[in-house]
Amino acid sequence: MISVKKRISTSSLAIGGLLAGMSIILTRFFGIYLVGGAVRLSFGEIPIMLSGIMFGPVIGGLTGAIADFAGMMMFGGGGGPYFPGFTISAMLVGIIPGLIFYKDKTYSLWKIAVAVLTTAILVSLGLSTLWLTILLKKGFWVLLPARIVSKSIMAPIEIAVLYLILSRIKFRR
Repeated sequence: MISVKKRISTSSLAIGGLLAGMSIILTRFFGIYLVGGAVRLSFGEIPIMLSGIMFGPVIGGLTGAIADFAGMMMFGGGGGPYFPGFTISAMLVGIIPGLIFYKDKTYSLWKIAVAVLTTAILVSLGLSTLWLTILLKKGFWVLLPARIVSKSIMAPIEIAVLYLILSRIKFRR
């Protein structure tokens, strides 16, 4: 049985840290909260997904966890307390695209769309809505429609931005 260990490079950690910082800025300063804090429109998931796509699920997960935890500790949670469920969600935003792109690094539009839509359905519409249900003490089905509308707006934008960034990276190689 052969064990394959992939080392985490210093440069991937450094770039992951920069992407975490970019996520914090995009989420905390440029995010718009709607529906009493239950819906946020921001581009903060793009750097986390980018980290997972480029460096794999481990760096993507670390980027998401650091972005969520550091952003919460520095700027607060938009009026709410720290909740570890959102850190798990942020980790999954980096892990899921990292797993989809783990073996094959071809940055095709359909593959980026699969990564974004899978993340949106499982994490944003599933887990994050569950965490908000627990925190806000509102029904899951009450929060879900507004979150579906916000993800329907943000998912195509995220797909387009990621495709533009990744096609530029592919072009430079």
